[in-house]
This record gives sequence, structure tokens and C-alpha cells, in this order.
Amino acid sequence: MTPCKKHAFAMLAALLVTPGCNNPPRQRADDVTLAAWAEPDWGEQIEGLQCRLRPARRNWLPGELPIFRVDIRNQGKRTFAFLPDHGQQLCHVQFDGTWYRWPTPVAVDSPVWELSPGARFDDITVTLHERLNIDVTPGSHIIRVAFIFEGIPVVSNPIGIRALPPDISDR
Repeated sequence: MTPCKKHAFAMLAALLVTPGCNNPPRQRADDVTLAAWAEPDWGEQIEGLQCRLRPARRNWLPGELPIFRVDIRNQGKRTFAFLPDHGQQLCHVQFDGTWYRWPTPVAVDSPVWELSPGARFDDITVTLHERLNIDVTPGSHIIRVAFIFEGIPVVSNPIGIRALPPDISDR
């Protein structure tokens, strides 16, 4: 092989094995859908913090407000402040790919708890509250929640739910 061909071959090989950027690969929509209907697992760990979303149940009747339980744990080295009494108002809810936030400022009137290394808070209740203006139409939906700790977004696992259509006999 000539020196010119060797150089071209080495450059081609480098392009094929070198990633194009340092960004982590995005999760494909199919992977998210599969994960949403599996047993709830912890979301991605960020600075030791993780969030897990669990549905009270998977199927919801028309007019019912879907309810979820959130678990948050700290497996890192830092202590973070947490307001468990305001979990609903402080979390962001992703519904079918669109993020929603509590529409008004939150007046903090509860004690601040320490989410220290090794600590965990379980069973924080979160709903698709009407103040979020989420239109829960009949069909399958994928939900996530996120809590922001000192500017660090901690996103839960995806969860699938079904909003059942109105019963034909009710018409």
C-alpha cells in the first residue's frame, strides 16, 4: 500500500471509530415507551440524586385525576435542601413530551428537610392537577416528573398510563 493510501485508510478508520461529539446518546422513543410500561425503575443519576415515579395504578376512568408516588434518593456526597410538603408545586411534569410547571409562585410555609448522602424520601404524592392544564384525553400517555435541586434537574423514569374512554352505555 502506498503512503498516500495508508494515510487515507487511517483517516477513514479514525472517522468510523471516533464519536462525533461528547453528548450522550439520546434515548430513542421506542426505548422510552418500553421503559414506561415496565416495572418502575430509578431515573438517571445526577450528582448522586435520583427520582423514581410510580403510578397508583395504570388505568384511569374519565374524570379521575391520575395519582403518582415519587421516591427521591441521594447516593452522592453533597447534602441538598428539600421541601417534601410542596412536592406537587415544586415538581415539573412531562406529559407526552411536553413539560408543565405549577402556574403560580409557591409560598414556602414548611420546614426544609436535608436530603443528605444516603437519605431517601418515599411516597411523595404528585397528581396531574387541574392547575397544570394537562388535557388527559382517552388513550395511552407517558409521564415523567423532575425536581430541581440547586439548579440540577433530577428527572424520573417514564411511566405509562391509560385514560379509558367514556363507557358507551353512559352516552
